[in-house]
Amino acid sequence: MKVRTFLLGMAALMLAAAARPVSADDWTQWRGPKRDGVASSFRPPKHWPKNLKLKWKVDVGFGAASPVMAGNRVYLFTNRGAGEVVTALNLSDGKQVWQDSYPVSYERQEMEKDLSKGPKSTPVFDRGRLFTVGVSGIISSYDAATGKLRWRKTPQGGMKEAYPVFGMAISPLVVNELLIAPVGGSVRSKLTAFDAGSGEVKWQWGAENLHPDLGLGYSSPILAEVGGAQHLVFWTGRDLVGLAPQSGSTLWRFPFKSEWDSVVTPVFHNQLVIVSGNPSGTVAVKINKRGDAWLPEQVWQQAEVFTYMNTPVANGNLLFGLSVKKKGQYFCLDLNDGKTLWLTEGREGDNASFISAGDSVFILTSDAKLIVARSSGKEFQTLRSYQVATSPTWAHPIIFGNQILVKDDSTLALWSL
Repeated sequence: MKVRTFLLGMAALMLAAAARPVSADDWTQWRGPKRDGVASSFRPPKHWPKNLKLKWKVDVGFGAASPVMAGNRVYLFTNRGAGEVVTALNLSDGKQVWQDSYPVSYERQEMEKDLSKGPKSTPVFDRGRLFTVGVSGIISSYDAATGKLRWRKTPQGGMKEAYPVFGMAISPLVVNELLIAPVGGSVRSKLTAFDAGSGEVKWQWGAENLHPDLGLGYSSPILAEVGGAQHLVFWTGRDLVGLAPQSGSTLWRFPFKSEWDSVVTPVFHNQLVIVSGNPSGTVAVKINKRGDAWLPEQVWQQAEVFTYMNTPVANGNLLFGLSVKKKGQYFCLDLNDGKTLWLTEGREGDNASFISAGDSVFILTSDAKLIVARSSGKEFQTLRSYQVATSPTWAHPIIFGNQILVKDDSTLALWSL
């Protein structure tokens, strides 16, 4: 009886820990708790050290999906061999808590050969549950404390039917007990709202509502609060749209076309929705309400810089990112009018992840260089630069307190300042 009571007590503690309120350190989904790339708990050092201190490093498998963190747990979604693997680790020492795997069939395209194989969609943690979207469209729900599978959706068909040409890359999110995730292939795919508890489909929205035979692309949705109402903001590659989260109905639409696949996640800052693509440049839109109608109005647009895989980050009234021009230029825009405040010379690389942290901006390049830059509209100023891996880093880092989690091609490392 004592043993049974002890085990029940331990189980209750695990569940309570997993279901606890989100703290400032937690990084529960794509680009952080608010999906904006802001590390609110970062504590800058008095003096930037010459080198970072490695606390631990473990092999976790391949993939470009970013890690997520809640409490003393880190959750990874990767590929090992012929299967996708979901793993929970202790944040303190990197030791495995639980792991689940399932077989998956996906062949990378020629254009993907330089990218990490494995899943690309970052999981989302919500109230003790972990949700994943696999590269071939398999959607899973886990008990985050134990790793027990709660429900799973396995699509039928291969490429172009169950998943787009370059695999699923849209990161899911949870809104009011609805899991918003992508379903379908390159054309006529749909944003789908599942009941987070049961997996039951509640609504679907497809871009073909606006353009025949248009799929969702690879950009991830965000949640924005405008005029006291929630808007699910999504970019199809041709239109920036706002959806009602509970019904999936279209609230507003703003045409913004990219000649390339839509990859960039919209940024919502100071009531502006910002998105960037080729060749249209970068645009800022404000959503106004007139009567019962929501009306998107362009605040500014500029064609000097545009991003492709990189999602910019806002810091105060400044927007930082990596333009694809001249083989990669770091840029800073004034969010008030879109004016370019500075541009680097070029050849900065193919991609970089941007995190806003206090008066600094962290830039993790795809060749594993972590740059700490000053948040300044005057010039690009590097405070420190660190080499944090020996293989490519396509996943976003997690920056919290004075620590940094970095996922490279196949390992996860915890560094300290």
